Amino acid sequence: MLIVYVALMIAGLVGIIVCQKKQKTNPNAQAIAFVFLVVILAGAGGMLYETGIFGGDREMDRIMGNEIAFAKARSKVLADHIGKSWKGQSAVIITEPHIDQNKIAKAGLDAMQADLKAAGVDVTAVEALNIPEGTAEEPVPMETALNAKVYNDIFNKYKNANIFVIMSQLPLEDKELMNMACWKTFDPKKARVVLVNGEIYKLKGAIQKGFIGAAIAMKTGPSAYDPEKPAPKDVQAAFDTRFILVTPANVKEIAEKNSDLFAK
Repeated sequence: MLIVYVALMIAGLVGIIVCQKKQKTNPNAQAIAFVFLVVILAGAGGMLYETGIFGGDREMDRIMGNEIAFAKARSKVLADHIGKSWKGQSAVIITEPHIDQNKIAKAGLDAMQADLKAAGVDVTAVEALNIPEGTAEEPVPMETALNAKVYNDIFNKYKNANIFVIMSQLPLEDKELMNMACWKTFDPKKARVVLVNGEIYKLKGAIQKGFIGAAIAMKTGPSAYDPEKPAPKDVQAAFDTRFILVTPANVKEIAEKNSDLFAK
């Protein structure tokens, strides 16, 4: 188990380094880097609990609980939108590998499954990305491991699904991102992807055309990620603190109000 937590922390660190390198060409890298920070936090928390260091540390409990509250709020608001838009249709949820070892991501996934079912959406399957991981000492570079193929394999496996809820990171390399089959073979009237983690900087056109049926954009600035500020108990208020729901219907308005969300 410790190896898994170490691997999570290393993967998160590598992701943050990659995001730092890409900040000049992709302003959304800041939001993506925050996701990797959450991965590191989950790994660190897991190590603390696994080893018994600071056993039951209340500060770690508070931080983890806060992040879990935000993750659940994001899932609830997005699932409700999916239900209102495509009630009765089938969905496949795509996650990162070893999600059981990431308490924050697992809480978001569990909430997404429950909330989608409550909203009248048929959750056909939950699929973890099948990516090469290497070892803790020699991890596979994120740019190499996270490619179009790992997504296309899932799209091909569930050709009759109507909704692919992507709760994992998209490919970091532009070539791999553009090679995802959803932009080329999906009929937006029958199938679409829904993005949970805010990676929309270069995907405004895909949202406008309906290939992306809905996406979560992450707000920027210190007020959205103040670790000392508890998540509001009201679900919508918690969501609004950190996130923006972007759809084909509102993407133009959202882009006008948030100039840093999309490439010019």
